[in-house]
Amino acid sequence: MPGWGSWYWPSWLVVLLGSFLGPEIFALVTDWRDTLSNWVWTVLKISGHESMAAWNATDYLVFGCWLVLVTWLTGHFFYGIWR
Repeated sequence: MPGWGSWYWPSWLVVLLGSFLGPEIFALVTDWRDTLSNWVWTVLKISGHESMAAWNATDYLVFGCWLVLVTWLTGHFFYGIWR
């Protein structure tokens, strides 16, 4: 008999996806200033038009977390590496 992971992880993914997409789509429909991207640009002051040499610690931290998460999860889930 499968353990708790057989129901927990699919449930967690649905809740995570819903908790992100629900507010994000609502913000896109009602007021784009409430989107995650606008929050990153205004609160964290991350700009897509500045060179990496001008980045501050927050820029590097957010970019590094995103890069590690996306790279690791893609390799781990879809290519079976880092098992």
